[in-house]
Amino acid sequence: MKSRFFPFSALIALGMLPTMPAFAQQATPLPPPPGMNAAPSPGEEAPAAADAAPQQIAAPGDDLRACKHTKVIDGIPYTWDKLEKGTDRAWQAYMNGQYAGSVPVFAKLANIGHPVAEWLMGNVYFFGQGVPLDYVTSLSWFEKAAMQGCFAAYAPTAQMYEAGKGTMVDPGKAYMWYNIAAGHLPQGKERKDMIDRREKVAALMTPAQVEAAQKRSLQFKAVIVTPPDLSELPEDFLKQP
Repeated sequence: MKSRFFPFSALIALGMLPTMPAFAQQATPLPPPPGMNAAPSPGEEAPAAADAAPQQIAAPGDDLRACKHTKVIDGIPYTWDKLEKGTDRAWQAYMNGQYAGSVPVFAKLANIGHPVAEWLMGNVYFFGQGVPLDYVTSLSWFEKAAMQGCFAAYAPTAQMYEAGKGTMVDPGKAYMWYNIAAGHLPQGKERKDMIDRREKVAALMTPAQVEAAQKRSLQFKAVIVTPPDLSELPEDFLKQP
């Protein structure tokens, strides 16, 4: 039977996995909050606002709400497929709370730039799953994933800047990431909910600060890490703990 590689990558894009931590210690990931599901409620649209996040249009074959994207250099696609061997088993172990055996698998991938693994390590350190709870490290992983265009990491990054978890409270960065998240959602209740989160932060900012944060969000461009060739990694890289 052919092994399934990194199955949770696809599930994130479908909104079937948690995308945002809550500020409490939890044994398992939480369901997504309003604003981060993949599809809007049928027949329900949000009113357009003058300062609303621009609604981005996905290119054919691309999903703006995905976490893992193929990087193409000189017409050659670079993917993580070969480096994901065995992660289906590690993911199942993680979901069963077996962190000692599963977290190291994802940590190795995160350390070489895999965006889904980076997002997952943000959750691992946020909740203290097999590692000491560490908000600073959690935010670092979430933001690394977000910088690669991982939709699931946008709202957690914004939320941590909004609440000052692992960092000083920074409404400007919170606004920026909420705005980017809203721009990846279709018109509907979920996009409105994300814009409401953004506007809650905006209420604490001056008009100049809002303008600056809006500008940074509009200028944001994901920088995707090129997956390394397996020959560049240690021989035992694919060996499971």
